[in-house]
Amino acid sequence: MGVSIQVQSVIYNNDKKDLIKAISCAANAARVERGAQCAVSRYSCRYGDASETPVFTPEEVEEIRRQFADTLDFEYTFFGFNSGSARGENLLGLDSDADYLVIMNPDVLMQGRFFIEMLQPFAQADVGIVEARQTPVEHPKEYNIQTMETEWATGACFMIHSALFRQLKGFDSDTFFMYCDDVDLSWRVRLAGYKIIYQPLAPVFHAKRLSAKGAWMPSPLEMRDSAKAAMLMAHKWSNPEWLARLLDIYQNSGVPEYQEGARQFLQLQAEGKLPAPIDPEHRVARFLEGLYTEHRFAL
Repeated sequence: MGVSIQVQSVIYNNDKKDLIKAISCAANAARVERGAQCAVSRYSCRYGDASETPVFTPEEVEEIRRQFADTLDFEYTFFGFNSGSARGENLLGLDSDADYLVIMNPDVLMQGRFFIEMLQPFAQADVGIVEARQTPVEHPKEYNIQTMETEWATGACFMIHSALFRQLKGFDSDTFFMYCDDVDLSWRVRLAGYKIIYQPLAPVFHAKRLSAKGAWMPSPLEMRDSAKAAMLMAHKWSNPEWLARLLDIYQNSGVPEYQEGARQFLQLQAEGKLPAPIDPEHRVARFLEGLYTEHRFAL
């Protein structure tokens, strides 16, 4: 009897056509895997909707279920509140009975051999997460070209043992709303004794764009929340020196979004709502001038 896989995404005011395209790609990858090796007995796709109003009507949900019934089960849950990515993924994944979870952004499209290639590294018992390769903008994180190990996996698209996800109680949604929740989970996976493997043979299309000069173009929301998340990471992973430096940088940056991120962090600190620090020996955590591992190239 084969294993089971649940593909899950938290959606927020996404275009219906784009979501159905993503489901179609997952269904095609399931068909390719079954035709090649049939190692998976059941596929499911689970969407959690954090929008103000439901993206799909009940009739549309039933139509999607009928459309893909021959390859995967489809489940749609309207949360009724803005969960953020971390809490939303936990709501979708912690009660899953699947053997593996694919945590994926809703704007990610799988290629045909996705499941075949993503499952391969799990033949090693000490592999906890396998990360897909993103296109057209590949993540610049460094990885070992012989073992394919990397220090953390991006939440855009990775596969994890569901038992390990439950063991670690999923993402730390009490601390992280969106940004850095994937780094934090990855480091806790490694603290638990598991490896994170980068799988370049499983490319996925991720709808990210750069400027004409090849630079990342963050939105004001991304700037504010990523700054706040960076300070939360420094605190949680026992690096007060780096936290103090970040606070100084953001508070004196002259950038309103960074200053607001610092203000929100200090408010959490004053209210006693920061997480208890972990890994004081720095066995896992690394803070490299705003990065969480070496990068192969700059964006």
